[in-house]
Amino acid sequence: MNFIKRGFLGITRKKGKTLILLAVIFILGNLISGAVSIQQATGNVEANIKERLGAAATLELDYEAVEDLSEAEWLEIENIGVDLIKQIGELSYVKYFDYSTSIYLGSESIESYQGDMEGEIFHSGPSMDYKLNGINYAPVIDFEEEKGKLIDGRVFTQEEVDNGTSVAIISKKLAEKNDLHVGDTFTLDNAVYDYDEETGEEELITSRDVVLEVIGLFEPQSVKEQQEDNADSGMLDWMDIEYQNTVYVPNEIVASENRYHWEEYSKMDEEFAKMMEEDENAFEYFMPMFFLNSPEDSEAFEEEVAPLLPEFYNVVNAMDQYDSIAGPMESMSKLSKYVLLVAVIATVLITGLVVLLFLRDRKHELGIYLSLGERRSRVVGQILIEVMVVAVIGITLSLFSGNLLAGQVSDMMMKANDNQDEYYEEYIYFGDTQIDLTTEDVLDSYEVSLNLSYILGFYGIGLLTILISTVIPLIYIVRLNPKKILM
Repeated sequence: MNFIKRGFLGITRKKGKTLILLAVIFILGNLISGAVSIQQATGNVEANIKERLGAAATLELDYEAVEDLSEAEWLEIENIGVDLIKQIGELSYVKYFDYSTSIYLGSESIESYQGDMEGEIFHSGPSMDYKLNGINYAPVIDFEEEKGKLIDGRVFTQEEVDNGTSVAIISKKLAEKNDLHVGDTFTLDNAVYDYDEETGEEELITSRDVVLEVIGLFEPQSVKEQQEDNADSGMLDWMDIEYQNTVYVPNEIVASENRYHWEEYSKMDEEFAKMMEEDENAFEYFMPMFFLNSPEDSEAFEEEVAPLLPEFYNVVNAMDQYDSIAGPMESMSKLSKYVLLVAVIATVLITGLVVLLFLRDRKHELGIYLSLGERRSRVVGQILIEVMVVAVIGITLSLFSGNLLAGQVSDMMMKANDNQDEYYEEYIYFGDTQIDLTTEDVLDSYEVSLNLSYILGFYGIGLLTILISTVIPLIYIVRLNPKKILM
């Protein structure tokens, strides 16, 4: 009789032993299936969240390293210069980069956008509602990265950026509130105040007008999406108001207004004036932002840039922020690794032991096959067929139940973690930009699903484990002596 046919007959004739083997494989298969499900789900979350964070990097002071420095030592810390930023921006890992500086200005000729908080905001001092945000990358990186979207007019030309031309891109809502259109001009005030310690009031020292021509209108995107998805949008409202009152201009305009401000203020403060004389560039600070070709370049970029930086500076990647909000994911990922390892080892040992016991009970049957001239390889093939057919059935059944079990267990773990730690509700910051991503977003993106990659991965791990656990006992067949068995 063909050994393949004998294998299938062995399954149907010994129903009790077949059911025992099926039950063992089903139970162990659930552990493997659950562990694989959680591993895949946490892996997908990490990939998706890091893609959402983007392949961005910036240069920042290591505040822990400078925490204990004296005031004199603080003043000696070197700023990141424009030349160094450009040198780093020319590295092969960088897709595009920008460096910016900003200043807050007021205005007596236009009104700021306050959204739903109109009339609720009261200023105890001078109002500086408009953030003049300098740029060096003419197409505007915020538009490239979809933080905002240009809906009318145009972006800057490189010539306008290099020459510091008095042109600006403002938000659509700010334009509508003040009836501004592309081609119109508006005026901001760069006012310098002196604080009177006796009265607690600020006195206007001097001011000058900053006249800008509107060349484009933008509309926020990322904050808008967050508001649509978040019912409790108090923080997002403030973010939206600040962004709606942001005015994009060339860096040179902001730098010029900053210089004017500090020069005028130094006339009223001798100590401050002395500080400026000692270091003329102390107040020219630019925030660099590098966008890499892919997230995988982050580590190599950091290794190449680190030796170029002044003391106390380091590279900060956007993807590094994932670790600060991924507590539940890390816990489940580690647990699933341990469960998978234990499940595989237990499957090899238990299934191997069960198969070995069954083979010992059938040694006379196997001895007869061998004495009749059947090759040992064909006898081994028969046993493999018996075990692997049952294994396929058991693994298929545990595929669905293990996936369901993983979903319930991981939901319980995430709820427990979420209730224990309030930090998960906070936002994280990268450079001077707030990233609209919380641990709640991480938890929401976690999903245990039955997809093709999970099915293939589970079948691969499950069948390979069963095969290994079956091959080991088969050494027993190879060593059988048919003469001794039948005597």
